[in-house]
Amino acid sequence: METNEIIKKLYSKLLIREPIIIAGVGSGLTAKGAVNGGADILAVYSTAVYRIHGLPTALAFLPYDDANTLTFITAPEIIANSRSVPVLLGLGAHDPRKPISKLLDQVQALGAAGVTNEPFIGIYSKDLRMQLEEAGLGFSREVELIKGAVNCGMLALGWAFNPEEALQMAEVGCQMIGAMIGVTSGGALGGSLITPLDEAIEKVVEIEKAVHKIKKDTIILCHGGPFNDPQSVSKMFEYANISGYVTGSTGERVPVEKSVAKTISEFKKLQLSNLA
Repeated sequence: METNEIIKKLYSKLLIREPIIIAGVGSGLTAKGAVNGGADILAVYSTAVYRIHGLPTALAFLPYDDANTLTFITAPEIIANSRSVPVLLGLGAHDPRKPISKLLDQVQALGAAGVTNEPFIGIYSKDLRMQLEEAGLGFSREVELIKGAVNCGMLALGWAFNPEEALQMAEVGCQMIGAMIGVTSGGALGGSLITPLDEAIEKVVEIEKAVHKIKKDTIILCHGGPFNDPQSVSKMFEYANISGYVTGSTGERVPVEKSVAKTISEFKKLQLSNLA
């Protein structure tokens, strides 16, 4: 499906006040489940692969694996189970040894609809981030990735941690901008609740207003922090003029943890025959 067709389809959902839901998935099985549940777009990236392997999301931001290799290895099984639902590949754009143009060539060769900038520099503390930014390997590379994808006619979801980053994404034509609050809280491997819900909603509103002031047709989504269940996301929709939500742990790790535990516990309740 062409990018313009995807965007047109997304806008048609907004006309009937149906939220756009992008499902972050790390395996073909969870991709299939997300499609069956009605996900509008799938996204695969290194942190999704980590969490479906039972590892904390935060571990994926340390140097134990090549983030892009994980994405490219897992992408075929996601695409195979997508049933024509568009798939985005999360790519790290910061390594100067890997030209962004070649990364985008790989995305197109796999048949994905587009990209998202994950891993993102915004997750790091100011000292490390400052050093990377000074070396020219910071957020500007993520903007370059998104700009390159848009110029190639691809779909792009640009993650931003603040209004300034969101504006940079909007200025290069990013069709969808994600207001990122941080690692999702909750579940056995989730982050601790650092940002209160009301404060998180304020951050989303700030990003939305900044972007829509210059580009009213940009699709704004949110993810992370206290937005960890339908109730918290519903409250956010009451106050923020945005188009939808991106699941991660909330649509994959947490449901798997709960449903597997419940099923096994039900088997454990069974009693064996007393036949001798």
